[in-house]
Amino acid sequence: MNLNDFIVNVFCETDDFMKKFFPDRTLRTRGPLPQLADSEVLTMEIVGEILGFDTDKNIFGFFRSFYNHYFPKLTSRVSFVRQAANLWVVKKSLFEHIATRFKDVIAVIDSLPIPACRFARARFSKLFRGIAAYGKELGNQTFYGFRLHVKINSLGMIQAFELAPANVHDIRMLPELTEGDSGILLADRAYLSQPLKTQLLTKQGLELSVPTKYGQPTTLSSKQLGKRKRLRRSVETVGSQLAHNFHVKKIWARDIWHLVNRICRKILAHTFGVMFCLRENLNPLSLKKLISF
Repeated sequence: MNLNDFIVNVFCETDDFMKKFFPDRTLRTRGPLPQLADSEVLTMEIVGEILGFDTDKNIFGFFRSFYNHYFPKLTSRVSFVRQAANLWVVKKSLFEHIATRFKDVIAVIDSLPIPACRFARARFSKLFRGIAAYGKELGNQTFYGFRLHVKINSLGMIQAFELAPANVHDIRMLPELTEGDSGILLADRAYLSQPLKTQLLTKQGLELSVPTKYGQPTTLSSKQLGKRKRLRRSVETVGSQLAHNFHVKKIWARDIWHLVNRICRKILAHTFGVMFCLRENLNPLSLKKLISF
């Protein structure tokens, strides 16, 4: 799919959603409406993120320079940035609307660290004071910030996410991320808890599957174990894409509201990427092959 077609398809998807769930005057009951339609702003944010533009300034500059004929009312960067930030609830609703369509009986859960600043500056930093916390990342390295907890389906599409302080254990976020779920939930050993496993199975019919140690008995065949291992690795691929392609670990925000907006935008863009990969008969996580130049 070329870039022009991709922009048009994303706009059609977002515009249909806005007309159905957020018609005129739903978000703004009084005062003048913005020059740019909300669906136009959402389209630029989603496409910009998939193209690798990490900041509002870069997204605005790209579309102002090369696609002004698509968005002729894109004139003020300040207005664009303000309108984009105010749409964070809409982004989350749009994400949930798409994710629900691809809900699966198999889910995979994991978390990734989001440092708020360099560790050497954490003691003196006022950024997110009282909200961020110290935690451990891979290799037992201490960092200061948050953890992004992500649940995906068997295709690799994100189904739910939560941002929590880094000192909140993964197990504490599990009930919130799996509310109403049933089926099989794959996770690593950080989620190992026999009482929680029993509770999820009894109350929800959700089987929590955590890898056993080498040599421990299991009722699963080698083929089933291999399949679950491959699916469990897919969440690591998603985490890597969020970190390197969507730069989710770069915190340009100065407050929690703008930080949540940035993360919602990146999660939404990743969801759109997976959805369009499926439409183009590509591997769901082959985001780099989606757009041809």
